[in-house]
Amino acid sequence: MKDRTFSQKKNLSGLMVLLLFGVFAVCILSVLISGTHVYDRLAARDKAAYDGRTAAQYLSTRIRQAQSPDAVSIRSEGGTTVVCISETYEAESFETWLYCRDGWLCELFLFSDAEVDPENSEKLLPAESLSGSLENGLLTLRITDDGGEQTVRILLRGGEVRP
Repeated sequence: MKDRTFSQKKNLSGLMVLLLFGVFAVCILSVLISGTHVYDRLAARDKAAYDGRTAAQYLSTRIRQAQSPDAVSIRSEGGTTVVCISETYEAESFETWLYCRDGWLCELFLFSDAEVDPENSEKLLPAESLSGSLENGLLTLRITDDGGEQTVRILLRGGEVRP
């Protein structure tokens, strides 16, 4: 009789160990799965913020590279806001257009008097829309993407352009 009771206790203790191991395994899996979801959400949020900041920084850099403050203008071409940067190289006049098309911030480099085909532009970064204004030398640009809206303000100053 003692052997039978001892055997039942041994089986019960083995079953308890197995049950405890199962609970531990389920807890580990649930923590791993929830951690994966949290990581995916954080990665998506960071990518959206990165894209927005990168687009704003790109616009700022391109505008600051202009040869003079008068070389930067805001236009409306076919209902699209275009930031135009005029440049002169070896007596030839060129323009760089920055605008949004089909969910992308695009750049187009062309002769000043050339026919414009927006399909020839270079897609740079994801962006839904670009709007802006230029008043008294203060250029204000708003770029909207999945992460929200970024605003860039640049004071275009006159004076000597240094290489």
